[in-house]
Amino acid sequence: MLKAIDRTVFCIYNLMLTTPLTTKLREYQIEWIQDIFDAWSQGSRYVLAQLPCGAGKTICFAYICREFFKKSQNVLVIAHRIELINQAASKLEKAVGVPVGIIKAGMKADPSCQIQVASIQTLIRRKELPTNIGLVVFDEAHHVTASSYRQLIEHYKESLILGVTATPKRIDGQGFENLFDRLILGVSTEKLIAAGYLSKFRLFATDKTISTYGVAKNERDFNSRDLALAVTTQVGVDEIVQNYLKYAANKRTIIYAASVQHSKDIAKALRASHIQAEHLDGDTPIKTRFEILKRFEKGSTKIITNYEILTEGYDCENIECIYCLRPTESLTLWLQMVGRGLRISENKSTAIIIDVTDNWNKHGLPDDNFEWTLQATPPPTNHIGLKKCEFCSHIFRPLTEELKVIEAEIDKDGYIIRHYRATCPGCGSDVPFSTKEREGKNHQRVRVRLTVGRQTELVELNLNSTPSIIKQVYHFVKTQPSISTPDKIYKAIFRQFIKIIDDFSLGDWRRIVKLVEPTHTIPTKIAWELYLEGKLKHQNRLAALEAMSKRKSLEQQKLTSQPPQPPQPAQKIVALQQKTKALPAVGNPDIRKKYARQWKLFLSRCHSSTAEFLRENAGLFSVEDSDTYCNISIELRNVPELKTQRLHLKEAEFLAALSEVFGKKASIMFRLQM
Repeated sequence: MLKAIDRTVFCIYNLMLTTPLTTKLREYQIEWIQDIFDAWSQGSRYVLAQLPCGAGKTICFAYICREFFKKSQNVLVIAHRIELINQAASKLEKAVGVPVGIIKAGMKADPSCQIQVASIQTLIRRKELPTNIGLVVFDEAHHVTASSYRQLIEHYKESLILGVTATPKRIDGQGFENLFDRLILGVSTEKLIAAGYLSKFRLFATDKTISTYGVAKNERDFNSRDLALAVTTQVGVDEIVQNYLKYAANKRTIIYAASVQHSKDIAKALRASHIQAEHLDGDTPIKTRFEILKRFEKGSTKIITNYEILTEGYDCENIECIYCLRPTESLTLWLQMVGRGLRISENKSTAIIIDVTDNWNKHGLPDDNFEWTLQATPPPTNHIGLKKCEFCSHIFRPLTEELKVIEAEIDKDGYIIRHYRATCPGCGSDVPFSTKEREGKNHQRVRVRLTVGRQTELVELNLNSTPSIIKQVYHFVKTQPSISTPDKIYKAIFRQFIKIIDDFSLGDWRRIVKLVEPTHTIPTKIAWELYLEGKLKHQNRLAALEAMSKRKSLEQQKLTSQPPQPPQPAQKIVALQQKTKALPAVGNPDIRKKYARQWKLFLSRCHSSTAEFLRENAGLFSVEDSDTYCNISIELRNVPELKTQRLHLKEAEFLAALSEVFGKKASIMFRLQM
């Protein structure tokens, strides 16, 4: 039966391309559809197809759907959210030209429609499911491993299955290899932007990103309560309003908040500044929700603030700015959020992304090269929470909605023991397990670090590349030995282009990383590290050149001047002080200015005599600052009379003070002024 269905569907594909519908397909969409039909014809019944946000997944499967009901076979489209259900039904009706039925709570069903768009929550509770289904389509298919979706797949054993998503990846690491036979990859976001099918974008970010230190994590992402506490204490709502006015004034904007209350507070602050803003969350009534979205599309509402609502499938070409205040561990969530702003429109030449988190650096940007796969990709965390199915040996991390509490009991020590039953994503079997309440000093959760009164200084990161620079680097890289590792090539680039390395933009480095490591999944992360390293090397070079120039100047002065008379003992200290004041400043001027506050705090924590010595004769030369440590170089005056004073410097005292000031483990190195 399956092979007959596959051949029938494949044979009618050419009819689909020659019979026009209301919307004309683009070339990459035709190729994507062809690949899907090819997979079915080759015996793959379960197909997962990926296409970037805004590339037209719905219109593509509308064309596919039409071919099934032309053969008197019905189509069932499954969505998991109210906005997606109505949006998919509307697009299907427009593309196919026939009525589409909707199956969801509160709406009257129409079984006569050959295409039905259904809510997974409503459908799974019904005893009688739609019949004569030739194709089942799962929209936003990265949710399909949930048990409710598995039940539908098992029910429609004679139907073809198509999952569509922009991001075939789950944060818990569960794969799709036990649910789908084939993964079809569509055109990349980078190519769609280059072809003008998706919008270019500008990125505004900050080096003072929202810290998630101490924020607990669950099986999906950061704990929502801890995350909201961390975000709201670090970035005030007034600051959010000011950043909007400065970087995205009057632009239609989606703001992704850290919690429901956070979203409400932001909307309230925006309205207080006479900016039309409205809030959405899961408890917003359906009618009110649609009215808000309509006002936003028409432009009477400028900003929608939300928490976990407009992250998937919401299509509005008029979105001009994405403002992210929600740190996430999920690549899928991040790409879905920024993807909302990439649709093209006549009123938008370039989308704006404002990110005060480290999402852009951690996960990359939408036009990076992401490696999608059906296989499981466990997150880089420990094994806690992983369970093993005794039937198929699949190891997985149970999700909240897939858990069922069987019973609970209290042990002899008074601790609560809960017994659960989870659904294995591999074979669908029940996997029983238990958890025991843990208390005591060693099991206290890490407290969230509260950072009050900080100011986020947003700057635009230059994502454009300079053709002349890329051309020079390209020719240089091509001359390097083929056995060279990426690290060696990057070091060679630094040496070769050190004189102009400060001119390399983040966009240049992204192009360079894609040239050196074309298969790397997140080139933006490496590019940002190289960009910062290049800036530091350039600053160090300038400082070294300046020091050499000053040393030559001093040597020249010594040659042309009369040798000074040795001072009398009583005058020695005065002469030494006068000589010190006459010498140039110690350290790197840019670094001293940047870390002036930290240097002042550091001196206040040193012994008075040590602080006085450092204040007159030392300065910061370089600071290599990362999330977990900082390497600090301090320059000392190269004056013979003062060299003996170095014996009094206590390195342990320095390290303790510097670690306290910078808030992380510090290492120190001394250098004499050249």
